[in-house]
Amino acid sequence: MLFRGAVVAWALACAVDAQTQVDLRTQSKSVDFTGASTTKPMKTGTVLPATCGVGEAFFKPNAPTGANLYLCTAQNSWALQLGMQGPTGPPGPTGSMGATGATGPAGPAGPTGLTGATGNAGPVGPTGPAGPGGAIQRIQNAGTNLPVESTVNFTGGGCTDNPANGRTDCTGGAGISGLNIDVNGAAQGTQATLNLISGTGIIQTCANNTSANRVDCTPALDTAYAPSRAMDQAGTDHSIIATSGGVGAVLYASGSPTLAAYTQNQTLSFIASDHNCAAGATLNIDGLGPIPLKKAVGATVVSIAAGDCLQNVPILLRAFGSPVSAFILSPDGAPSTDWVSNVAGQSSSQSTVTLGTPTAGQYMLNYYADQNGTCTTGTNSVSFTFNWTDSSSARAVTTGSLTLAAAQSTFGYLAGLLPLYIGSGTVTYTSTVSGSCSTGTSSYDVHVALMRLQ
Repeated sequence: MLFRGAVVAWALACAVDAQTQVDLRTQSKSVDFTGASTTKPMKTGTVLPATCGVGEAFFKPNAPTGANLYLCTAQNSWALQLGMQGPTGPPGPTGSMGATGATGPAGPAGPTGLTGATGNAGPVGPTGPAGPGGAIQRIQNAGTNLPVESTVNFTGGGCTDNPANGRTDCTGGAGISGLNIDVNGAAQGTQATLNLISGTGIIQTCANNTSANRVDCTPALDTAYAPSRAMDQAGTDHSIIATSGGVGAVLYASGSPTLAAYTQNQTLSFIASDHNCAAGATLNIDGLGPIPLKKAVGATVVSIAAGDCLQNVPILLRAFGSPVSAFILSPDGAPSTDWVSNVAGQSSSQSTVTLGTPTAGQYMLNYYADQNGTCTTGTNSVSFTFNWTDSSSARAVTTGSLTLAAAQSTFGYLAGLLPLYIGSGTVTYTSTVSGSCSTGTSSYDVHVALMRLQ
């Protein structure tokens, strides 16, 4: 017996080790869960399973209360189980025989079923009327903040609600209907808009400064019409650089900006860029026509001599006459332009030649004469006499003679420096030819310049 009990105990232990899960469908009978601490008889989840078998149940805890329970009524098809009708109450007592008995009272109503799922939201209703406007936060006059009072009073004109633009439009009243515009104290008009227009020499530029509640305008100089201080210092609007094609007689130039017309007393800074000026040279600026270059000798305006303006050396010109008939080389232009005489190929004596009428002071007179042509036969010569007035008397100095005969070498010349003190009057010179040629013609060149020393 002891052996059989041991065998039975061993068999039960093996059965326990061999099977750890119980199939309630086949291995249980009359199961009673009323004593269990918790029971969960169905699957749960926030999403219905994609597949199910008929009779399965599913609890969806995230559904509205009363719409949580689903049953699988067909293969892979879940159906929501809404609240059920309560049980019917017991019938009333049977009436007594004879007269028909009164109907018994109705039984109590069953409990209310579960609420169904919430339907879809209906369409959005029309917008309600606009609420009242907020309080005014700021009042400005000409960009300056004013105290905010409970009332804004317009003494003229009126205001109109402009809801389309979210504002109130007001007209009339000081500073609203328009701005009084004066020029030099004279009224020009009253308008809501002041229009700044760029004119000749002035450029107007404006920018809307929204952060400062204003429009900022800045006028500027249009240098296409008006010279700036820097342009005036550079002298570009007076600079004339001319070319003559290498001969120095007909000079052409372009102004910057283009010269519109020659005007009396115009002052130009002139440079002959490719050649010394030739005798009787003319200047044509921007196609306005050739104007002779001249100089003042004493009280006379005469054509310039060769070399009176030098290549690439600046010289001042002033327009002379109305209409302009000449450009005069100023005394501060070429050296001694008012006190220079240059004569070439002179064969006879010269009467009085005026160098100029300088102011009182010390000067140096420079003369140079050379042989230009010689006699074939015969002999002659030339000498020069210079005349001036110092502080007390008229003075005269006569040079030696320059031989012009055939025997004279063509390399011969006569030159000298004569210091002078001039008190008043003009400085002149004469030339005297002595002797004669039997055959052929002799000639000479003479160049005289008077230079101020103090």
